[in-house]
Formats: sequence, C-alpha cells, structure tokens
Amino acid sequence: MKTRLILYYQTSRGPKYDTQFAKPALRQIKKYKPDYIVADKAYDTEPIRKCINEEIKAFDQIPLKNRAKKGQYRLKSPTIFRHKIYKKRNNIESIFSTIKRKFNGTNHSRSTQLSNKETKLKNTIYNIYRTTQIN
Repeated sequence: MKTRLILYYQTSRGPKYDTQFAKPALRQIKKYKPDYIVADKAYDTEPIRKCINEEIKAFDQIPLKNRAKKGQYRLKSPTIFRHKIYKKRNNIESIFSTIKRKFNGTNHSRSTQLSNKETKLKNTIYNIYRTTQIN
C-alpha cells in the first residue's frame, strides 16, 4: 500500500462479483509476502479468510458482516482486527480515483478482448505514472 502500485488485476465482461477473483488474486500477491490483507466487508467469507491465513500466512483485516455467526477465521477476526491498519484501505480507493480522473475510468472498446487490453494498458500506464511520482 505504501507505493500505491497495482500488483494484480483481473478483467471480466460485464458486472461480476469481485469475490470470485479474490482467491486467484491473493495467490498472485503471495510472492510479495504481505503482513496484512486489507479488504472491505464484501470479502468477509470464510474461504477468503482461510486462503489469507493458511496460504498467504498473513492477517486478514476485513470487517465482519453483521450476520457473521460461524467460521473459524471469522469468529477469530474481532480479536486480530486492527482499525488503524484498516484505515489504510483509503490508499486503495485513491488508486481507483486516480485512474478514473487521469486515464478515464470508462472503457470505450466494443469487444471484450479490446476492453481487457484497454484495462491492462490503463493499469500499466498508471504504474508507470506512479513510479515517476515515487522517484
């Protein structure tokens, strides 16, 4: 989160639930050896928490949904949740905001293949832009 670089992205046609891409994304991010994985309530599922804790060997910083009543990792979550770390999720939202403001958040391609390429290009250009800002 400190560098605000995009480490992984997935494209799909049409609106889809983000949670179906979460586990493949987490497995790709594993090589960076994160201490924490920060996500919003939408990712509060036992399989995602299990992947974070067992495969990634990181702490999940995901707020519990109101109706969470079972699951080994979900029940343990309130004891390891750190609000100070979760507040850094704002960095993630600012990445989305920057891409939308600077590189236009709308894809204008007609085909799925070109739309995916356009998204990849915007993410690559954003990383180049961000790298120049860091240095």
